[in-house]
Amino acid sequence: MVDINPYLISDAAASGRSLTPIPVKDRAFQEDWLQELLFKHPSILPVDYLDEACVPLVPIGREIASIDNLFISPNGLLTVVETKLWRNPEAHRTVVAQILEYAKTLTTWNYDKLDQAVSSYMGKRIGEPLSICGAVKKAVRNFEVSEIEFQAKVQECLSNGRFALLIVGDRIFPEATQLAETIQSAPHLQFSLGFIELRCYRLEKGSNWPLVVIPNFVAKTKEITRAVVRVIYEGEKPDIQVDAVEEEVGKPTSRTNLPVFIASLPRNIKDSFKAYIERWMKAGYIIYWGKVGFSLRIPWKGKITTIFDAYPNNTSIILTEKWARQYELPERTYQKYKDELMKSPVVGSAVVAGRKYLNYEDMTADDVVLILHSTDKLVNELYQMSRSGD
Repeated sequence: MVDINPYLISDAAASGRSLTPIPVKDRAFQEDWLQELLFKHPSILPVDYLDEACVPLVPIGREIASIDNLFISPNGLLTVVETKLWRNPEAHRTVVAQILEYAKTLTTWNYDKLDQAVSSYMGKRIGEPLSICGAVKKAVRNFEVSEIEFQAKVQECLSNGRFALLIVGDRIFPEATQLAETIQSAPHLQFSLGFIELRCYRLEKGSNWPLVVIPNFVAKTKEITRAVVRVIYEGEKPDIQVDAVEEEVGKPTSRTNLPVFIASLPRNIKDSFKAYIERWMKAGYIIYWGKVGFSLRIPWKGKITTIFDAYPNNTSIILTEKWARQYELPERTYQKYKDELMKSPVVGSAVVAGRKYLNYEDMTADDVVLILHSTDKLVNELYQMSRSGD
């Protein structure tokens, strides 16, 4: 790997200068310093490359269940971060084994246990025992999800092991990325594993601030159905062995499926949902089944992006303008989608209020069909654009 330093130019008339990286041996560059940096500035981590539902990252603790940094998103997805300064090339196997162990530990927790740990940490850190939901509300504006619904989403992720696992360091060795290609999953877990390399540069010689941080996403895993993961300890150094296996046909899983989901819906919207889901599956869109609901996903701008999700009691109704800008949706396409939703007084009022979810009991069957139809038109247009390269 060839290291090329960033070049800073103050203005058109300035001469410019090359920035000097903070060396790993520098006393300032320690794992505790890096963990605190990530806690205070979680946007440094490009976790959306793993799963866009993980952003924005809300920090909820350090050293919870021995995890260096733990984050959560308003969607209830947890991001586990293990920091490692790569002074020892052999550390890559140890840290992967560690983060897998942390993920497996979290799946044994329920929401209440995690919430208690977060409240305890927040009480010590800021003098206020914030709950998980309280931390999200404090960090995210327009957080409209009810606390009960949020807790259900977090519990679903805990039960399914749907986590973003990030190994963050100053240098990622090739052996680590090769291991990432082998580690795909763990029994009954749905995590994604990625490596992020951070390069830090001082603007002023002899001072750590201001600081330029350049993250680089080195590798990420691909999903498979199942794998057998064995964590082996020899002394204090864990190692891992992984064997991918095929899912047994007919074996029950913790996820829902089309018949079970349709059966969970109110009677007057069952047929409409079934027709659209089957239509989307036939079109080649991605239907991701969770514990009780599903997400509709398509490739967009080089990433698998969630456009719509639904549960037994409610469904998403609007992609926010912030989301549309972040994922570079064409303005005209997005506006047509909103205009369609405005045809219903009930749905339109929710759109104006900036709500993301609406309960079925607050809508008529025609309102639900309007949401499904509007989503279908939006996804079809975006999917065609994505395939044509526009």
